[in-house]
Amino acid sequence: MLAVSVRAQGQEATANRTLLVKLVPQYVVVSGYWLEVEKSWKQHPRQSFIFTPQLYAGHVGQPDARTVPSITDSKETVRGAGAQLQHRLYLSATQATYPAGLYVSYGPNFQHFTVSGREIGWIEVQGPTGLPQYEYSEGPRSETINRYGATAQIGYQAPLHPGRVFLDLYAGIGYRESISRSDSKKIESQYRTGSSDYGHEGLYFPAGFKIGVALR
Repeated sequence: MLAVSVRAQGQEATANRTLLVKLVPQYVVVSGYWLEVEKSWKQHPRQSFIFTPQLYAGHVGQPDARTVPSITDSKETVRGAGAQLQHRLYLSATQATYPAGLYVSYGPNFQHFTVSGREIGWIEVQGPTGLPQYEYSEGPRSETINRYGATAQIGYQAPLHPGRVFLDLYAGIGYRESISRSDSKKIESQYRTGSSDYGHEGLYFPAGFKIGVALR
């Protein structure tokens, strides 16, 4: 225990770079762009606070192999934003000039999506006599999704020598709720086929890696 204490104190004394910025590349497959900012707590160097702004823009990704026959998948787009807040505690320390080593973290998150596309179904149109009639054709479809929840993670932040660049590996468990609203006549969200889909709710298991740099 004395050895662990000495090691931790040594890390606290040398961790003079307290602002870290990281990219989270795996969300690009669903047109998501995450940037994580970590700031150490001055009074407690082995603890830090993390803010992760999220932007979604582009074609709808389908990592869960979603297949909905009534939707023309190739024309779907997603726009959205989100944020995640976390408190992180380093359990072990490496001899780096910034926070590194084994850690646990936890915190809430919120996301907002608008998914637009073309849907095949019955659409009300004006007939030749001026009266409304229905025809089976393709028309626009839009669904708005709000999702919120929380996660707990364990990971390891490893320096890549030499320099300030590092790798952050993590895995964890989370829970989220999802509320959707659609202009389609379908009541159920069509974006809940798996944990990577935009409207998923319930338990999920976040895991992946981040590439970062210590700024100051």
